[in-house]
Amino acid sequence: MNKNKHKPMRMNLLAILALGLALAGGCGEKERALPPAPDKFVRYACEIGVRSEILGQNVQTAVLLPRDYLSNPERRYGVVYLLHGLGDTHKSWNDQWLRIENTVAQCEAAGLGDMIYVMPSGFRSYYVNRLDGNFDYMQMFAEELVPYVDRTYRTLADRGHRAVVGYSMGGFGAMILPSCHPELFSVSVPLSMSFRTDEQYMSEPASGWDSQWGAIFGGKGLAGEARLTDYYKAHCPFYMFTRENAAQYADVAYYLDCGDDEEQLLVANDRLHGQLRDIGFAHEYRVRNGAHTGDYWRGAMPEVLRFIDCRFNGRAFEAPARSTYTPHKATRRTAELAGVQAEVFTPSDYDPQRSYTALYLLHDGTLPLTPDECLNVLATTQNAKPFVLVAADASAAGFPLEKFIAAAEEAFALGADSEHRLCIAAGEAGRTAYAATAAKSPFNALFLLDAATDPETAPSPEVFYFIALTDEGRNYGPANRLYETCHAQGIGFEYRVADGTPADAGAAERCLEAMRPTLGEKIRIQ
Repeated sequence: MNKNKHKPMRMNLLAILALGLALAGGCGEKERALPPAPDKFVRYACEIGVRSEILGQNVQTAVLLPRDYLSNPERRYGVVYLLHGLGDTHKSWNDQWLRIENTVAQCEAAGLGDMIYVMPSGFRSYYVNRLDGNFDYMQMFAEELVPYVDRTYRTLADRGHRAVVGYSMGGFGAMILPSCHPELFSVSVPLSMSFRTDEQYMSEPASGWDSQWGAIFGGKGLAGEARLTDYYKAHCPFYMFTRENAAQYADVAYYLDCGDDEEQLLVANDRLHGQLRDIGFAHEYRVRNGAHTGDYWRGAMPEVLRFIDCRFNGRAFEAPARSTYTPHKATRRTAELAGVQAEVFTPSDYDPQRSYTALYLLHDGTLPLTPDECLNVLATTQNAKPFVLVAADASAAGFPLEKFIAAAEEAFALGADSEHRLCIAAGEAGRTAYAATAAKSPFNALFLLDAATDPETAPSPEVFYFIALTDEGRNYGPANRLYETCHAQGIGFEYRVADGTPADAGAAERCLEAMRPTLGEKIRIQ
């Protein structure tokens, strides 16, 4: 399993004994003596020097202990290793960027279980061994750091109670450490994982390649395909998670998260999600609004910590409960528009002499929310900027979209131009709505909710696309291609991936909630 097994291992006797002690904890906690109680309790200590014989230097480490660590001296805890990004330090998780102590305290107040958090220096290692053998960081982590933590603190010293979380470069470490050492770790949480597709690496500027990946994986000074060394492939998730190899990683729980405003990284992370879906590899995946920032990673942590807590305690990880919404105040009407039965919701103060923005809700009959429920999620926007919601099943072949829109505009005082038309399309109805945007689009913006699209049809530069789906949705491939096309061509877009399945009403609500701020921005009243 260890991707570095072809390299000579420099393991001294002390490291062997320490590793054996750490692994033995999984067989019988009572056999391992409790570490002595500290003379003085310090919950967060940020200058702990862990001596590494493998690296020949100290590894500065910060540790955040549970709130009851001193008052409950017989209790043991799971451990979460937090890995920082390139250019950051062991202090970045708390003192400089993410304020993890505050986040943990807030989550504990909401019911999060107690855990030990360990934040080591990662240098510029990407948390792996260098090909040239000059800096064997992964070996140090597995053979020295983990045993040190288990010797020094009251840990549950087994793989089922160890997790690795990291951002950027640390995200790569959070993927690679548990994957190469599933005997030590059971949870992997890469946030904005810093890695690339082969195509991106081959076209990377020489300075960037040589100073980071080339120096670690070989290929320094090379260009193109020559950069893709065997050692690189042994540590690249695209080569690791294949149909032939995936079973090796099945005992690790993976949770990936990357912002839709990332540049290269979301392309790679999203393609990896697609590859994992293609081979049926279970994992969690999220795309939220944000970029490569501390705010983005801090926003991920409450759900990440809940995920880890569930795994440590043998509980199923479940999506948040459905939200409660104040019922909308719109008036529901039924109408036949161009031979299609429609539900129309007009504002409570509807005035047929005014011109309203139209929001078309086109579905295929499988959307797990009724139009009433959809409007409840959007009620705050509807109350602030009144619009008319027109809902219909548009999945049938030959749906008369142009005539349907014209009939709605005539019957309900709707603005008769694309600037006053928005569309939410769900499921198979997405094909009808997306195809319409390819020519002279009837819509200013198209919001796709777990929707099917035609990958062969190019998006229109005149249309704004909001792509929202669930991480178990069936349309992940077309969604990925649409996102990448919009990104590459400078077409306006937002991209979100939420927890759940298309049949889950809560997941549909979360997708609509993600759409709501942008819908509010797009709605205009003449």
